[in-house]
Amino acid sequence: MTVSYKGANGEETATFTVHGNCGMCKTRIEKAAMGVKGVKKATWDAEKQQIEVEYNTKKTKLITIHEAIAAVGHDTDLVRAKDEVYDNLHGCCKYERQ
Repeated sequence: MTVSYKGANGEETATFTVHGNCGMCKTRIEKAAMGVKGVKKATWDAEKQQIEVEYNTKKTKLITIHEAIAAVGHDTDLVRAKDEVYDNLHGCCKYERQ
């Protein structure tokens, strides 16, 4: 996980691992991250299994973004998705879990 500060106003960029496989995963992961108040941008790269998020630390914490993504079925490097949520993912979205 990489975190870099952008400015004194609380803006930060973080890159971390999110497991997934396809375009449906990309949409689901990015939508979950963008649903967190304070997230300004979220871009997931399937090949690298990484998401880059820009967010405001005055409005949210990085762990909250991890939790939101795990809540829709995708493991991050800090939060594991609940088994029942993962089990309900479409077949092509089921990645190999650690």
